[in-house]
Amino acid sequence: MAIKNKIDYKYRIGMRAIKTALAVVIGLYISHLLKLNSPIFVSIAAISSIKPSMSESLADMKKRLFTCIVGVIIGYLSSIISVPYLVEPLIGGAGILIIIYILALVKMRDMTQLSCIVFVASFCSNSDKASYALNRIIGTIIGVVVGVLVNYYISSPNIWENFIEASKKCYQSANKALREIIYDKKTDLSSFNSNFTNVNTLYKLLEQEVKTPFHHAHSIWRESQIVFLLDNISLRLQVINSMNVNYFKEDVSKEIEKRYDLNEPTSKDLTEVDSVYNYHIEYILRYMDQLKELVEKE
Repeated sequence: MAIKNKIDYKYRIGMRAIKTALAVVIGLYISHLLKLNSPIFVSIAAISSIKPSMSESLADMKKRLFTCIVGVIIGYLSSIISVPYLVEPLIGGAGILIIIYILALVKMRDMTQLSCIVFVASFCSNSDKASYALNRIIGTIIGVVVGVLVNYYISSPNIWENFIEASKKCYQSANKALREIIYDKKTDLSSFNSNFTNVNTLYKLLEQEVKTPFHHAHSIWRESQIVFLLDNISLRLQVINSMNVNYFKEDVSKEIEKRYDLNEPTSKDLTEVDSVYNYHIEYILRYMDQLKELVEKE
């Protein structure tokens, strides 16, 4: 019963899974044609290169190639050092330290484990060391190239579309939060903050995406404006959510009634706190209009 409850019967295989399988198939066929001794290296590299964005795929490709070459070369050089049998493990340990040091220098610590595994495999290989090293490097190159090309040409990841969808959700949650603040004078902004965090994460991906050869012609002006508006809306929502007010300006009250069907009390003699509150409300409404136009633009 416990196992049955943990099975997700609604799961459907997605495009990323299909692309991963396709990359492995292509990689294995190429390995067969080139008669590589270890097609597993091609498959592993191809699998790792299927990422949610092309910038991530290219970043992984560069890291994997670098760490593979470093691990294989140091593993090969360490293995040909002529030392007594009992000293060989010490050479292996020294090689691991060298790998860790090099990757720390080039700020690739996240690839340390993989590079160390490649080193140990090369160092301990019972086959011809030079042949193993060459097969490993060639296999990795083929695998990452296949993975990146499959990821791009087969249903290429569309970060722009994902960003706009996330921005629409953020606009909706901001609109809801503003209404609740005006009506109840206080609300939970966690939903909006979560959506805004997601938008920021996708925007950072877009900044990397436009630097790739695949999307260098794209512009992110629209996306940068959306983030600018959301950032300002976020700051102002935080401010008014911590304020207590009594009255609104007449024109602000009319705008609120038109948008949210809320009839708020007005006054021509506002306190300083009321004036600040109205000031932020006016700007939020203005930014919300601009944001709506941007996220709904085709």
